[in-house]
Order: sequence, then C-alpha cells, then structure tokens
Amino acid sequence: MSESLQEVELIVSGEVQGVGYRQYVAKIGRKLKLAGFVENLNDGTVRIQCKGDKKDISGFKKQISRKKPSEAPLVRVEDINEKPLKQGEIEQTYFEEKYGELSAEMSQGNATGMNYLNLFRKNTINSFKRMDKKYDRISQAMYAVVEEIEKRNKTFESRMEKTEKSIESLLKILVEKS
Repeated sequence: MSESLQEVELIVSGEVQGVGYRQYVAKIGRKLKLAGFVENLNDGTVRIQCKGDKKDISGFKKQISRKKPSEAPLVRVEDINEKPLKQGEIEQTYFEEKYGELSAEMSQGNATGMNYLNLFRKNTINSFKRMDKKYDRISQAMYAVVEEIEKRNKTFESRMEKTEKSIESLLKILVEKS
C-alpha cells in the first residue's frame, strides 16, 4: 500500500443510533470511494473502519462529524475516537453497512422512521403557524378590499336608483306633454 493510503477505526458517540447515521456514513464513504464498513455497537456507539487516501479519509471524518447534517438532521455526533489500523486489516473493497440481529434492526428501523415522522410533523406544524401569520395578514387585507367594494356597490346602487327615478320622472313628463 502506498504511503498516502491509510486504514483507521473510528468510534463515534452521541445520538448516532436510531437516527439513520449508518446510512448517512455509508453514503459518504461510497461517494468518496472508500472501502470499509459502519456498524452499531451494543454500547450505543457506532464503529467505522475505513481505508483510502489520507485526503479522502480526512474529508470523510469532517463530514461524518457534523452535528445535525441536513441529510440526517437527528444525528448529534459528540465525539470521535480514532485509532490507526495495520495496513491490510480491512478486507472490504467497497463501503458497506453491517447489520445485527434482524428483529433488533427492524425495531430500530421502525424507531428511526417514527423519529423522522415526528420531526416532519413538528416542522410541518411550525410551517403552518408561519403560513397562518403570513396569510392571515393577506386575508385581512383582502377582507378590507371586499368591504370597500361592497360599500362602493351600495353607493353605486343608491345612485342608480336615483338615476332610474329621475329617468322615470322625465319619461312621465314627456309622455304627458305628447
């Protein structure tokens, strides 16, 4: 292996399980053409082993350590402990996600889905509150316009009635004179 290539193990702590962190990490690893894996550990941390160019691994670490990334807004990385690995220790040729027992993974997947549905619900409610404030002002302004139009219509109707009566009176005078 050349000197610019390295292999490292990262242990990540924080809100990193049940929030889609493994998928987020694997996507970044694959995008940077790293090899390795990401897996949940029983103590609530996540283990990542990766190999690749030092520059790519540095960029990888920077991306996976972001707090509340837009692609995974429930993620809260608190700490990353890094240790170098011996060259050739990582067997993977691409970046993969490792999964545990099926029932545990299904349970965690459902919990992750519920967490994101709750986030969506919260954001939607907040959006509607902002829309309500914004569009309430528009609604009030439109209501004022409608009131003004109705007022002008009443004035117009009143003038039309007077005009009709005047025309009727004039027609009556003309009929009497003829």
